[in-house]
Amino acid sequence: MRAFQIAGLSFGAGAPKICVPLMAGDLPALEQELAAADSLPAELWEWRADAFAGDWTLALALLRDKASRPVLCTLRTKEQGGGQALSPQEYEERLTGLLGAEGTFQLIDIELACGEERSQRLAGLAKSRGLGVVISHHDFAATPDKAVMRALLRKMKSLGADLPKLAVMPTCPADVLALLEVTMEAAEELGPVITMSMGSLGRVSRVCGELTGSCLTFAAGLQASAPGQIGAQALRNMLDSLAP
Repeated sequence: MRAFQIAGLSFGAGAPKICVPLMAGDLPALEQELAAADSLPAELWEWRADAFAGDWTLALALLRDKASRPVLCTLRTKEQGGGQALSPQEYEERLTGLLGAEGTFQLIDIELACGEERSQRLAGLAKSRGLGVVISHHDFAATPDKAVMRALLRKMKSLGADLPKLAVMPTCPADVLALLEVTMEAAEELGPVITMSMGSLGRVSRVCGELTGSCLTFAAGLQASAPGQIGAQALRNMLDSLAP
């Protein structure tokens, strides 16, 4: 599988990279979270802009000053499991504003739910700024059919995703296996992808990425950002124990 490289990281080579979300709601909490994350075994961090209730300018300045890992910037809408109730137009406007904060983060998450044209436009803008592009889709209710999951990953790739991301909710073990099968097929066809089966039932999907081709896995730091996330140190121990 060909790898995607950015900020000194090679996605799709070796074990999946561990990403710790930064979920702080204000500046003092973000500073505390950054200090705690610094000691965790993670290759990159995800700043959840939707969770931050203060002035984004101050948060971005703190990230520029204190972040010792590459940063994935994510503005997650309520529709996709996040904290911001935004129309597609408002989402594009705010993400475009974040894309003006050069030097603060190295990758950005773009929600497929904002619309295909907007996703493609935002992906192009991000790439013009030298950023890696994650286009994501989350289903917190169910695991779609395999054909639907394949189509979603292909669509995200076609719109400009360097790393298409799909997160789904399993209702039975067969759902988890379906997601893993689709991941293997997509990684072979498209290159590195990010997938996860959420909740406790899907935790195995967070540790088997080297087998399936999912190149990044999210692990809890001070807070989890999604159901089923494993603590960063525990996840590192699991990945190390599974290494060839």
